[in-house]
Amino acid sequence: MREFVYGNDQQYALLKESLNDHMCHVYGHCTFPSSFSKNAGRIGFEKEGDTYALFIDKGITCSKSNTSQLFRDWLSVGTLRFLDFTDMKVFLKSLKFLY
Repeated sequence: MREFVYGNDQQYALLKESLNDHMCHVYGHCTFPSSFSKNAGRIGFEKEGDTYALFIDKGITCSKSNTSQLFRDWLSVGTLRFLDFTDMKVFLKSLKFLY
C-alpha cells in the first residue's frame, strides 16, 4: 500500500492509463501499515464509466485515532468511489499519516 501512498506523478499516470481498459486491477500482496488489523492484503482499482473505484479487503480496522470517516468507511465497506482520478490520488496520498 505504501507504493500508492508515496507514488509519484509518473506512477499515477501509468496507473490511470492502465485503468482505461475498465477492468479491475488488483494488487494482491500489499503490505499494510502496522496499525492495520491485517499485515497484508489486496488493493484494487477500477474505472467505472467516468468514475473510479478503490477497493481494499473488507473489514480491516486501524488502531490510529483521528482518522477520517471516509477512511474508516473504506476499511469497513471495502470500496470507495471517486468522481475523478485526481480525487482518488489525493485520498491515497492523504494516508501518509499511517506511515
